[in-house]
Amino acid sequence: MLDAFDALVRGLGPWGVLLLGLGALLEYVCPPFPGDTVTLLGGAYAARGDHPVVLVLLSLMVFSVGGMAAMWRLGVSLGTRLDHAKEGPLFFGITHAQLRRAQDTMRTRGTWVLVLNRFMPSFRAVVFVAAGASGTPLPRVLLLGGVSALAWNALLLGVGDAIGAKADQLDDWLSRYRLVALAVTAVVVLVLVVRWALRRKKAA
Repeated sequence: MLDAFDALVRGLGPWGVLLLGLGALLEYVCPPFPGDTVTLLGGAYAARGDHPVVLVLLSLMVFSVGGMAAMWRLGVSLGTRLDHAKEGPLFFGITHAQLRRAQDTMRTRGTWVLVLNRFMPSFRAVVFVAAGASGTPLPRVLLLGGVSALAWNALLLGVGDAIGAKADQLDDWLSRYRLVALAVTAVVVLVLVVRWALRRKKAA
């Protein structure tokens, strides 16, 4: 595996920095995309290819901010249409009721949600859609979201860089990360389902 990874790094060359940035962008505009795995590999890419890890981090941040801005703009558009659109999914299965609840959350606890968004697997894009729909100013969104992205990306890059010299360790870390991410997501989904069921029972 190490030889194959080194061959990939050599084949990508400096273009790998750009591709890693695009991966960070896709994570925001297409939530199922495994952006964290790409970022972790970015640390190994920097270590194995002798590329400055600061340059990789800069690329990740530039494209991450672009993704935040794109989803915020989508949220602004959805927010203006919310009162006039027909009931049903608005975006990636997000319903009117869900968007309204997200708007309320952003208005009351928006600072903490934006600061912690990178540590909330699978829900990052929704955070910025909600920020736009709730009227949160773009500079505030990019500042707080950028702080969160900087901390998370630096952490993953550091881990990837530290274990980049050993492909077997890298593979083990990726496997563990995927399991943890899936477990956290499953717990969050379970909590949401239970809350929904309790509210429906109470309403009935």
